[in-house]
Amino acid sequence: MQRTSYLPSETMNYHYAEITTTPQLENIKTKLEQESHLFIICLGMLIGTILSLFIGYHLNTTLMNVFLLLSLPVALTYCLRKIYIHTLIHYQE
Repeated sequence: MQRTSYLPSETMNYHYAEITTTPQLENIKTKLEQESHLFIICLGMLIGTILSLFIGYHLNTTLMNVFLLLSLPVALTYCLRKIYIHTLIHYQE
């Protein structure tokens, strides 16, 4: 099984912060931000929906609660995607 990496092999060592420059990391980050990461988005929406349903079952039905519960899956998906991109950028062997 071939392993793919977003960073060149010369930057993947224990002196990560010394070798990899900031413009290089920003370039990789912008490339990763443009990708969809469909699995992470679906996973975040699924987990967020389950949490919203669980929390919504125990709350009174008001307009504010409905809007907050509808925003929970979107916010969780956004956070998971940011964490995934950060992990890909700062991954070391």
